[in-house]
Amino acid sequence: MLLPQGLALPRGERDITIDGSLIDWPKLPAMQLNDRRQLSGTGHGAWRGFDDASGAVFMLWDQNALYVACTARDEWHRALDANTLQLTEVPAADSLMLTFDPGRNTRSNGPDPGREDDREFWIADENGREVVQWDRLRGTARVLPAPARMVVVHDQEQGITSYEALLPWSEILPPGKQAGPGMVIDLQLVLNDFDEKTDSMPQTRIGWTFGMGPIVDPGVLGSLMLCRDDMALRGEVPEFPPKPGVTRSSVDAPQYWRDVTAELLRRPPVLYDGRLTPQETGGLERLKVLEQIDGQAERMPRVDWLELHQRVNRRMSREVAGLTGRGFAMWLRERTHAVSKQGEDSVPDGGVRLFRLPAGGWLVRSNTQNLLIDAAGPDVQRWLWGGAEICILTQPLTMTRRNDELLIRMFTADPVRPVLAHIVFHMPVVAMDKIPLMKLGETISGKPGVRVRALGAPTADGRVPYDCSYQVEISGCPTIVFIGPTLTPASVEASLGAGVMIVSSRNPSVPSIVAKLKPDVVLFDDAFKPQEYANTPRIRLKNIHQMQRALLPAKSVLLGPGESWTVRKEPAPK
Repeated sequence: MLLPQGLALPRGERDITIDGSLIDWPKLPAMQLNDRRQLSGTGHGAWRGFDDASGAVFMLWDQNALYVACTARDEWHRALDANTLQLTEVPAADSLMLTFDPGRNTRSNGPDPGREDDREFWIADENGREVVQWDRLRGTARVLPAPARMVVVHDQEQGITSYEALLPWSEILPPGKQAGPGMVIDLQLVLNDFDEKTDSMPQTRIGWTFGMGPIVDPGVLGSLMLCRDDMALRGEVPEFPPKPGVTRSSVDAPQYWRDVTAELLRRPPVLYDGRLTPQETGGLERLKVLEQIDGQAERMPRVDWLELHQRVNRRMSREVAGLTGRGFAMWLRERTHAVSKQGEDSVPDGGVRLFRLPAGGWLVRSNTQNLLIDAAGPDVQRWLWGGAEICILTQPLTMTRRNDELLIRMFTADPVRPVLAHIVFHMPVVAMDKIPLMKLGETISGKPGVRVRALGAPTADGRVPYDCSYQVEISGCPTIVFIGPTLTPASVEASLGAGVMIVSSRNPSVPSIVAKLKPDVVLFDDAFKPQEYANTPRIRLKNIHQMQRALLPAKSVLLGPGESWTVRKEPAPK
């Protein structure tokens, strides 16, 4: 498909009432969302044809506002649940997303400076009929004041949803820029289709520029021109000006990331025992490269990070390829491939090797067993399948701490590979009642030679916590204990023991738990990840260094993305 171009005709003297009925709209050129190449998320039968997800968008303009109409075919309509509009996550509801780039200079997702003037609007079936503006670059959102308005109406009998909205130019254009005939701005249109009541992620998306190629490049937008008159309806289509050149690179060049990898490989992790400061441990050159990685994670926009995991979990492969085509996300994907290769190396008898997975989670290997903890991110299901004999989920409801494609493969393998979780969660193909649950305090044999115990206790009213901690015993190897964000010292027995402990840096009780269990070495979860939670600070490198000091005399190791550490079981005293 060619790069799409759309036309907005002048409103003129027509009265357009934003009420969800499009009967007062004139004949207009359409921006079509009805080509298979524009689809994302068709796996597992998520898309059942154009009656399930397709549409056409129309636009009018005047000096004050842009008027938007969309007719979408959708067999099952999901409105926003009552009283659940949140300005921290893109809400779970069928929706039309409009992204405007007035400067026409957006070239990438992530910290692209071209996104600074971009504006994105969410239009969905919401009781307040308020337009929400998302600022993905800065991770903020707000409800637009009047005269902005939107109404969404679904005709269940016909299977058609009508979207109608008024967007003031003052919300779309930067200060000082006025709408006028011939003005061109770049545009993306996306219909999100939710066909599952319990799923927080869209199963199918259809986008205006998604048909450009085998990879959906998030930096490629179409263009919209404001027409002076309706001559386009009589075949006179105006010529669009080319996109302007970009003087500043939107992301770091591939060579930058190759250099980061090379520096990381030259300066492997070192055990911290208090003789030096955490910053000096491993040398100042290692500190420098860790600071680079931490800074890149800091600059990754939070919504981009969440949506990358959404696209991975719903097998939107073309979008995932585009989102990981450059920048920090590309580097994490390449580091995952490297873990797969390094994971083939033999592990000494009586030892366990723990790999910090680049996009989140852990690979644990012994010379007889392999298991994953919270494995997440692109390509995990492909590159780490050999290490997926067991998968433990400590926070199953958090989309950034799992890979649903991996879990589906495990549930449908013959024989089934164990997936251990303490809370049910939504996945395609696998029904919730088919997900076996761990009980807090319970110990099971995940497979011969492996025993897993769920740590913690229900609340006074019988509810389980959001997260679960685990003890893993592999025959002949050091015991592994994973400490989640909410585990308390009272829930941990001193006799539990831990050869190696992986701790959540969000748990304020970690020093007390470490002092109680006296592990041989402590590793740290949560580091080198972008912001995940709207109201919780990101864990930074300096936070990990502070915790290392707080855990003394316990020894600890800080692993970078894709790095590993081997722990051997100490021989029993004679």
